[in-house]
Amino acid sequence: MDLKQYLQNNTSAKASLVGYADETGPKGYNKFLSEKRAKTVYDILVAAGIDGSRLSYKGDGEDTTATKGARQLARRVAFTIK
Repeated sequence: MDLKQYLQNNTSAKASLVGYADETGPKGYNKFLSEKRAKTVYDILVAAGIDGSRLSYKGDGEDTTATKGARQLARRVAFTIK
């Protein structure tokens, strides 16, 4: 089940979206990019009918847990259900 479907089926649930970037590029830009990435997912969910008041988003900048060979894995949005 995807996040949109889960939120549609569980109308009292809320989700926090956190965007990440890889380590390439300046830290300030990566912070901006990670927030933009999370906002894009937020916008998609709202456009799909999820009430924006049930969602929050932020960018956490660089995901330093990914190795250089796994940069694509660092470019992501994680979510937590509340």
